[in-house]
Amino acid sequence: LRAAAPSGWAGAAQAGAAQAGAAQAGAAQAELIRVGSNAVFRLGPDVVVRVSPPDPDAAGVRRCLAVTAWLERVGFPAVRALPAAELGAVQPIVTGRHLVTFWRSLGPSASAGTTRDLGELLRALHSLKPPPELGTPPAPTTDPVGRARRQLLLAPVPAADRDFLLRRLDVVAAGYSRLDFPLGEGLLHGDATVANVVPDLSGQPTLIDFDLVRTGPREWDLIRTATYYHRLGWHTGDEYRDFCAGYGVDVAAWPGFEVTADLGELLQVAWLAEAASRRPALVPELRTRLDTLRDDSSRRTWRAV
Repeated sequence: LRAAAPSGWAGAAQAGAAQAGAAQAGAAQAELIRVGSNAVFRLGPDVVVRVSPPDPDAAGVRRCLAVTAWLERVGFPAVRALPAAELGAVQPIVTGRHLVTFWRSLGPSASAGTTRDLGELLRALHSLKPPPELGTPPAPTTDPVGRARRQLLLAPVPAADRDFLLRRLDVVAAGYSRLDFPLGEGLLHGDATVANVVPDLSGQPTLIDFDLVRTGPREWDLIRTATYYHRLGWHTGDEYRDFCAGYGVDVAAWPGFEVTADLGELLQVAWLAEAASRRPALVPELRTRLDTLRDDSSRRTWRAV
């Protein structure tokens, strides 16, 4: 590998898994692009490799591959996995405790699309009806915090912080269970942010990262961008207005916005708590977020990770 995994992060194992997966695919070198829930590597000019954390949700990885294959068949602009005939192997490739998947590169740059692009792509995605054989599970509307609870129980955070977050999750989940969702249910990207919009070589905005694809209330895919603007200050007013124009709805005008934004914040903190166990450099940001939740101060001190 030309780029080592970050110091102090368990992703060194993912780097090794990428190398093993690349070897199975007949390639010799992979270059680290970014680290998130997955480690992402570039394999030559045309292929991107994604390596899961240890012991991933294998069904979820296969669902991601199935959904993106279906989106390709219906002509939706989404990232494309390499077919087995071209790769010489059926995806995902198992290497130790990791799953490795191979995708067509959208280009040499990592430039993101715009908020208007994101709104338009989500509007188009939400209009699609996936066939039953895809097995997209329903969003956890009855227990929207189940995954966050599991993350907190596994994360090495102080007991007082864990108890605080679990109590807060219960309160917010109770409020969420009483909400009405006027946009109805449909196919959800599940992690809809502008960072997951990348222009392809022709300039076509393209959705990537379908790891959390679900069916559920369409509002859920709009909350993250609204929260980034209204609470975190990560989008400008013009960017947020472009997002609303692209989708055709301002979810912040919905009476359920505040409760759902509260839930979204907690889910981000739970994810960060788990990630910090693998990436110690995230601990100060986790502490900042916990402190603002405890004293209900401005979230504008939060930093993107």
